[in-house]
Amino acid sequence: MSSQIVPLYQKAPEEVIRHSLNNTTKTIDILELELQKKGYYFIKNQKIGRYNFDFYCSELRIAIEIDGYAHEFSEIHNQDAPKKLFISSLDITVLRFTDYQILIDMDEVFRILKGQIESSITHQYVV
Repeated sequence: MSSQIVPLYQKAPEEVIRHSLNNTTKTIDILELELQKKGYYFIKNQKIGRYNFDFYCSELRIAIEIDGYAHEFSEIHNQDAPKKLFISSLDITVLRFTDYQILIDMDEVFRILKGQIESSITHQYVV
């Protein structure tokens, strides 16, 4: 039996990327509705510097990114490195959720978000 080296990330076919982007857009709409229902104020599709974020709250310095299936491929994953470096230099926390988390486990998404909001508020008022 011969062994094969399997790359951690593989190149995404164009149709996979297109399908993922369409589904992620629907997931973003679902999260937007849930944020509004719960009284959270996040701006949808916020541009910070040259990068776009799915949601952003400037008061809390929290950005939310929703990762579709295409993020599991190398070219998409590798494009996020400069974005991560830039946003961390601004002391902005990025919460990343998958489409699956948004669709299947919204309670967990809001538990994580609430924890980060509490941490951000505490961090703002520490002298």
